[in-house]
Amino acid sequence: MNEIIFIFTFILAFFISIYGTPLAQKVAYRYNILDFPDGALKKQKKPVPYMGGVIVYFAFISPAALLFDFNRELLGISFASSIILIIGLFDDLKALTPKIKFLFQLIATYILLKSGICINLLFIPPWLNTILSFIWILSMINAFNIIDVMDGLAPSVGVLSCFTIFVISLYNNNFLISILSLSLGASLLGFLKFNWQPAKIYLGDAGSMFIGLVIGALAIMGDYCKYNDIAFISGIIILAIPIFDMIFVMTLRLLHKKSPFWGTPDHFSLRLKQKYNLSSSKTVSIIIIIQLVLSAIVILNFYTNQTITIITTIIVFAFFFIFGIELAKEKME
Repeated sequence: MNEIIFIFTFILAFFISIYGTPLAQKVAYRYNILDFPDGALKKQKKPVPYMGGVIVYFAFISPAALLFDFNRELLGISFASSIILIIGLFDDLKALTPKIKFLFQLIATYILLKSGICINLLFIPPWLNTILSFIWILSMINAFNIIDVMDGLAPSVGVLSCFTIFVISLYNNNFLISILSLSLGASLLGFLKFNWQPAKIYLGDAGSMFIGLVIGALAIMGDYCKYNDIAFISGIIILAIPIFDMIFVMTLRLLHKKSPFWGTPDHFSLRLKQKYNLSSSKTVSIIIIIQLVLSAIVILNFYTNQTITIITTIIVFAFFFIFGIELAKEKME
């Protein structure tokens, strides 16, 4: 029975995304909801419509709405992601200040925690779990927003992250996480057809922040410690790429005495592209390979012992540390 529901979930989310995205394009063109090139950070040849995040949201939420009674966690994710989507749309329309945007990110994060979605590490006090959860969700919202600087990048990382969470949730028999991760993964996979280089539509802040919130929530809802008490680190490894880019960008901006929230071309993907003279599609393909390795490590850690987890974690952190140092040497405009 579950297999039929999973197939239905994937097909419904995928086809809503595939057939809904062209509709979103038309709406964006009609109402001038476009990302215009500026010759600096935005170097596309012509204006590209936003609104992709709206379709991904509807494709994601539809299977859950049809298949579930709305329990506390699902209501929390639905309500919080709706707030983030609307605020992101206002931001795409240039109708928000950064402070108001951040305020509503705080509200959405609080709603998730209020619904019971929280880190649950037994070796630290509950109040610290709550603080870490708050920082985690808020960071993921902005990490996916930061990483969305190249055609196909954020959806690709999102797809693989979702399917990794889906695999882990299957072995934990967590039906809610399975449906939500599969639904979002299928939605992003359908959208990727239109977002791959050259992108015909963008996620916009509405889409990237929404994806970050949902994947961030799903990552801490999962249980990675069935066979291995320290495999909780897998929640970080799944999302190591957006976490790395967020830390990398903010560090470089601070070193250059700029605001960490001010837009600059310091993203690791842009530096990787320039360093090796790659196209956007080749750059994203390399990052996809890195994400596949990270996903394999997460699944390996789930089934193995603490020694393997410690070794793989050290390797991951060492890789990104060296990777960051090498890319930081690249001079950007």
